[in-house]
Amino acid sequence: MPISNKPQLQSPPFSINDVKVAFNCPRLFYLKQRFGGDRLFLPKDYIQEIDNAFVDLANQLMNIIRQESRIQVLFTGQFEELVVEAIANQIQQLFYELIFFPYLQTIITKDATLATALYQVWQVLTQLIFNISEIIVKNRRYCHESVVVRRTLITGEIPVDYTFKILDAKTQKLTGKVNNLIFDFESRRLCVVHYQTYETVEVSSQLIEVALYSFLLKQKKKVPVDAVVYWVLPELGEYHYSWEKLENVVEGLVPGKLEEMREWLRWEEFQPNPPPQTEKEYLCDICPQREKCQSFFDIAGNRE
Repeated sequence: MPISNKPQLQSPPFSINDVKVAFNCPRLFYLKQRFGGDRLFLPKDYIQEIDNAFVDLANQLMNIIRQESRIQVLFTGQFEELVVEAIANQIQQLFYELIFFPYLQTIITKDATLATALYQVWQVLTQLIFNISEIIVKNRRYCHESVVVRRTLITGEIPVDYTFKILDAKTQKLTGKVNNLIFDFESRRLCVVHYQTYETVEVSSQLIEVALYSFLLKQKKKVPVDAVVYWVLPELGEYHYSWEKLENVVEGLVPGKLEEMREWLRWEEFQPNPPPQTEKEYLCDICPQREKCQSFFDIAGNRE
């Protein structure tokens, strides 16, 4: 079994984001660790305002469902008589009036060209509202109406960490912070909710990222942790990962990658065998440190 929770540290901790970058490109991981700088592979049509808006609005949605009494009262009464569609529609109306419409007006006053993208943000938020309404209604079977919303939606930043056993009895600590959890009383499972504006360029690294958040959280909460990812552009998307798949991904891929990451960081300039180039050549076109990489590793013309 390649994983241990014994805190015998021999190296500074890595973050979950560090591991994601390392899976995408070892050289970008090296440059970020040694010199800082950006590490995100962003689409060429990336819009910062939409990125900020989606994450902000999604977080506000979770908070208003937990805190607004007019929403919490929607889940009172006999749970058999609760209608998910009707509840979701009322939440949508309240959220639109209180949060989304004022936000929309502020944004499009500054830049009207963002209206279409914000409409797609709204479409994703309505799907999220329906999914949340559905799980809260289902949880009413097991939880009193006065606490069901707060026990279903867990907000706030939760620090997580875990120590992996790697080769030669070495260990490596990994850290992260988890936001926005949903608890399903019937399955006794948590679900980590991820918001991202753009569909991930490299799906395998997204899987690694959500798998690690779920894995570390599972060690802390002692219940299985599924994951769901929502994105807005270029078209609406939603993807669910089961705990079983996420666990297998971590146990099969992460300990070996942590050992490689430590080995790459031991490399010094002008030595042979630098960290390898990415296997995903298309990432070079959107690399945030492309020029730095080419000059530092002198790779111009070396790719076959």
